Amino acid sequence: MKEKYNNILIAVDGSPSSTDAFHEALDIAERNGSKLFVLTVVDYKFSIGDPAFINDALKFHLNNAEIELEKLITESNISDFDYETTIDSGNPKHKIIDYAAENQVDLIVIGATGQGAVERAIVGSTTAHVVNNAKCNVMVVKA
Repeated sequence: MKEKYNNILIAVDGSPSSTDAFHEALDIAERNGSKLFVLTVVDYKFSIGDPAFINDALKFHLNNAEIELEKLITESNISDFDYETTIDSGNPKHKIIDYAAENQVDLIVIGATGQGAVERAIVGSTTAHVVNNAKCNVMVVKA
């Protein structure tokens, strides 16, 4: 374990587990004086069909992610910290890993389970992928 975490990435998806991870990360940041990066990735795989529909569906999901993230932010003390929020779309497994590398994150905090219960049963969880592929430490928070 590192003595101090300077840059912490919190991956949130609106699930209870990710909300718990968010609050755990705030506690860690308080002890370490860390900068926080809060990332939400809207998985585009659910947007299939007509291209016009896909674009509208993605906009809808991005808007919902923005509302959820804003609620999480306003109901917390994150304003006490140096932080950035990002909402992106794509494959969450890969986006989290890439974002952590791009921002020199030294700890990723992620919930044990997220929104994709069906995906976990079929191809494995986003959390497992992040744990196995991240170049930094990963803390998995159970709800």
